[in-house]
Amino acid sequence: MTLVIEGLRKGFQRKKGPYQEVLRGVDLTVEQGEFVSLIGHSGCGKSTLLNLVAGLQQPDAGRILLDAKVIDGPGPDRAMVFQNYSLLPRLSLLANVREAARAARPDRPKGRTDEIVERYLTAVGLWEHRDKRPAQISGGMAQRTAVARAFAVRPRLLLLDEPFGALDALTRARLQQQLVELWAHESETETVLMVTHGIDEAVLLADRIVVMANPPSPSVVETLRIPIARPRDRVTIVDDPAFRSTQERLMALLTADAAHAA
Repeated sequence: MTLVIEGLRKGFQRKKGPYQEVLRGVDLTVEQGEFVSLIGHSGCGKSTLLNLVAGLQQPDAGRILLDAKVIDGPGPDRAMVFQNYSLLPRLSLLANVREAARAARPDRPKGRTDEIVERYLTAVGLWEHRDKRPAQISGGMAQRTAVARAFAVRPRLLLLDEPFGALDALTRARLQQQLVELWAHESETETVLMVTHGIDEAVLLADRIVVMANPPSPSVVETLRIPIARPRDRVTIVDDPAFRSTQERLMALLTADAAHAA
């Protein structure tokens, strides 16, 4: 599934102060099978861009197309994982995943949906905890449930809004690995668009990194391709010259944007 963003503009009227344009003429193509990360300082419009692709908001100008069809609202071809998990507190983990899968594909036989739900809860190591509610599990387990829920929808485009930002380092590393393995081997999902603040995370996971800047700079200042073959090992990748050079380039771009904003 190819994502094409053309001339995208979006702004908001602040309660105190003038209208502020957050996205300023974004042009971006994400090819089928790519994993693309958006990185930039808070306020640069990363999450706004993701919400527009999800169909949760509408642009002020420009358009977003999935396989040449304009996005005008949410759809089962896309699924989103948020930083705060967004699980329904009164439902078990099983029911959280099952309800999302059923809502996205109401015409699918119930037995088939149940098979898919079991498959993804098992893949993230939560099948034995399926009857627990969100309040009974850790943050890492809650985010694993959110990941399983997203894949159970069987989206072709997966949207990730800082999905590991609230987790400790060890849990984050495990979930990053699970995510890549699910995407590569266990799902119909073809394309991933992820918002992150983490430079190392972006280099580890992405095929390309889109660097975004705060106003008044252009929203997209540079796109970097990661010349590191998959699969990638988080222990050895830090010794790869391409990892270090990309890391340094990202740091330079983000530091320059911070200085400009100041």
